[in-house]
Amino acid sequence: MLRLLLLLLMTTTVWGKLFAQDTLLYWPKLELGMNITQTLAGFFNSGGQGLPTDPYLFSLKIPGARSTFRTGFNARFRNREEESNTGQRLIYERDFHLRAGLEWRRTLTKKFSFYYGIDAIMRYQQEDVDFTTNGGTIELGSNSIGFGGGPLMGLMFHLSSKIMLSTESSLYGMASSGKEKDQTDPGVPPTEQKIRQFEMLPSIPNSLYVFFRF
Repeated sequence: MLRLLLLLLMTTTVWGKLFAQDTLLYWPKLELGMNITQTLAGFFNSGGQGLPTDPYLFSLKIPGARSTFRTGFNARFRNREEESNTGQRLIYERDFHLRAGLEWRRTLTKKFSFYYGIDAIMRYQQEDVDFTTNGGTIELGSNSIGFGGGPLMGLMFHLSSKIMLSTESSLYGMASSGKEKDQTDPGVPPTEQKIRQFEMLPSIPNSLYVFFRF
């Protein structure tokens, strides 16, 4: 019985010390973010015209002792129908973006901090078009998948200990491959050709993120 009481006392003491620390050992702090650029553009009635679309709508960051793990993603699935004098067009779009990497932070002032890092990125895109006329249906489409990455840097403004605003720039490179489907005559089967390309995707700080720390 004495051994059991001593074991219980030691367990309780260690457990209390773990949760008395400022940082949790087993439950790290999380920073959840959302791109609010288009929301602000709509609020100020600018419509976001001329602003490039940032492919990463949601972000998650997990700060560590020396570096911060970061990831971002977005997905879009859209089906739309277009009517014209020549026929009907059905368009199916699939678009998925994912990134993951590390960032390192440096404090500038009480409210501002600077960070830099590196990301690995992935992109999948698919578009299928069925154009129906009196002569039949013409099938068009393309799909591709790409992988790449590159460096980044950004600036963060601390509204409070729980809410932050950030903007960043990056220089990603991406190699992708896929295929295109083309058809000019409904009576002739569509032809397919393979696509391989490399892109440089630089971005300037034109997107604003809001982060909530938990």
